[in-house]
Amino acid sequence: MSKRLAENEEGYSLRAKRVRSSQKEGHIDECDDPDCEGCDVGEIEISFIRTDDSGNEVSAVPSAQELLDMAIQEASADKPQEDLIRRLFDLALEQFKDKEPDNRVGYATCLIELGRAINVEESLREGLDILRGISKKGPVEDPGVQGLITVRAALGLAIALRKRQNALFEEVLEEDEEPDQETLNKQYVKKDEAKLYKEAIDAMDMALPSLDKMPSKQARSALNDFHAYVQLLDQPFHNEHIISITDALERYMKYFAYDDDADLQALRAATLLHKQKFVEDPAEQQALCTEIEKVITRANNIYKKKYQKEFPRGWELLAMLQLTQSNLLEDDDEVLAKYDQAIESFKKALELNPDNEDLKDMVDMLLGEDDQ
Repeated sequence: MSKRLAENEEGYSLRAKRVRSSQKEGHIDECDDPDCEGCDVGEIEISFIRTDDSGNEVSAVPSAQELLDMAIQEASADKPQEDLIRRLFDLALEQFKDKEPDNRVGYATCLIELGRAINVEESLREGLDILRGISKKGPVEDPGVQGLITVRAALGLAIALRKRQNALFEEVLEEDEEPDQETLNKQYVKKDEAKLYKEAIDAMDMALPSLDKMPSKQARSALNDFHAYVQLLDQPFHNEHIISITDALERYMKYFAYDDDADLQALRAATLLHKQKFVEDPAEQQALCTEIEKVITRANNIYKKKYQKEFPRGWELLAMLQLTQSNLLEDDDEVLAKYDQAIESFKKALELNPDNEDLKDMVDMLLGEDDQ
């Protein structure tokens, strides 16, 4: 199967071509190469070609970084192929070892991206250990780059640990309506997990002064990783950790030029919404809701001004806020009115983003409850 994977800055294209990998003719579901003689089993062999200035295809030997970029791009495809992704990462690791043995940060980054792409915790740990070793030797060469990839590794591991723990907790809840104290105790954030998210905070603090005020793709990814992790902390006894992470996340967002950035405004609103769930004081709850509404309105206005259309994520966040507000009201008529507003906002978000399965499920659930 031939597949275009990347273009370099000069406009050359790099493509990976899957050649026959077994003696049995068979094809993976995604194979659309008429010249492929069999690709469903066996080790993948990849050849690379590029197009030169004259338009001719010539053999190419991608650099370690180019191979890493291709692997990351393939991992983010609509229909990623794990065997192809793994092979590209393996080739990148080989290139780092053979051609750039002194580039330990590059090698560690490759391990970490491999771990994130196909959920290999051992790869994440190995990459993180390499970065820790580099840091122990003294001031790092590029604190921005190393800090961000350290965040990616540490939070990747923390997210994996927390998802596994939450899954076990959900299994218990399916069997018992009320979990016993022993089960609840297992949901506490253990030392290893806390160490990972605190290491991520330290790494982001190290990176921040070196980062541009306009957040790069990597910086945005780091911010989203913090948010993804804190969203998994959903028990009242997690509040101490939630506050630590959300406070740090707000501090990071304020470093960047987020006043005119709809996505960062939306991320801040989502962060505050999660934080609000664990606030007990009614006055503080109301104050947070007011602040969240302002942030969502700002995000929607920025997006509409820039793209001349409504912001799907903004409407989704508004709906979530309205559901929260309905739970804080005491008057039954006001509760129902706010609940209806939430339903309409979710429907608007789904109209703007019709392929979002989570939104579909939410609208169906709310409409089903409304019918009852």
